[in-house]
Amino acid sequence: MKTKKKKNIIELVTEFAKLQLAGNIPFWGTYFGYMLFDKVFGWTEFSALAVATILANTLFFIVDDKWVFANTRGKRKNPNEVLKFIVFMSFNAFLNFALTFSLLNYFGVSPYIGQFISAAIFTIWTFVGLRFWVFAPPRHHTLFAHRSVQKKPRHRTKRTA
Repeated sequence: MKTKKKKNIIELVTEFAKLQLAGNIPFWGTYFGYMLFDKVFGWTEFSALAVATILANTLFFIVDDKWVFANTRGKRKNPNEVLKFIVFMSFNAFLNFALTFSLLNYFGVSPYIGQFISAAIFTIWTFVGLRFWVFAPPRHHTLFAHRSVQKKPRHRTKRTA
C-alpha cells in the first residue's frame, strides 16, 4: 500500500513539473501574442489579449493532452475533456482579464507586468483544475465494476397455523 501511495505522489509531482514547463505555452504565447497584436498590428488591448489567449491555450491543450496528463488516463480518454478544458480555461481567461485590467485601471500596472502577477496566482489553481477535473482519470463505479452480482437466497419464514 505504501508503494502505491509513494507512486501516486511521484506521479503528481512529475505531472506538476511537466505542467510548469507546459505552462510556459499559454503564458509566453499570450505574452508575445499580445505584444505582436498590440504593438505590430495595433489592435485594442482587449482584442490583442483575447486572440493571443485563445491561440496559446489551444496549443496548451494539445501539449497537456499528449504529454502532461497522457499517463494519468491510460488508454481511456474522457470525451468531455475538450469541453471541460474550454470551460476551465475560459473561466481562467475571464479571471486573468479581470485581474490584468483591474491592475491596469486601478493601479496603473501594464498588462505586460499584469501577466506575470496573474501567472503567479494561477500556478497551483491551474494544476488542480486540469489534473483533477479536465484530465482526471476515468472513474469506475466500484460497486458494480469488479463484483459479480450474486443472488442471495430468500429466507422464507414458516407460517404456523
